[in-house]
Amino acid sequence: MKHVLLGAAALAAIATAAHAHGPAAAVVEARQANYKQMAAAVKGINDQLRGGSPDLAAIRPRAALLAHHALLVLRWFPHGSGPQAGVQTRARPEIWSDWGGFERAGARLLVAARSLNQAARSGDLAAVRAAIPALTRACSACHDDYRAPEH
Repeated sequence: MKHVLLGAAALAAIATAAHAHGPAAAVVEARQANYKQMAAAVKGINDQLRGGSPDLAAIRPRAALLAHHALLVLRWFPHGSGPQAGVQTRARPEIWSDWGGFERAGARLLVAARSLNQAARSGDLAAVRAAIPALTRACSACHDDYRAPEH
């Protein structure tokens, strides 16, 4: 019985802590999951392009995911979802203190992702290859300015 009570107390403490950070933690967790999807999509496209015979059927859904997610990126950073929330995140405070710069970075990502998606939809592999560097630059520029290094 003593172990059951201790287990219940531990669960209550975890639930209380999760509730205290709940909204911010949920936002950060969703944001990180979306970025992991984007990274996997970019990797999948690059893997296809490096292969001997790229498959547009494999590239198209990944390019579409990138265009869709790029449209939503700015929504993934509501006020209160940064380091001040007490949740593990690599989002730098500059996202919110330089919101205009962050919006411009998001716009560059959106343009690059839409260009890649259009190229993939057209079936033109040369255009897909040509669109990748702009997407990579948009991602890297935002990471350089608004994402903290891994610890």
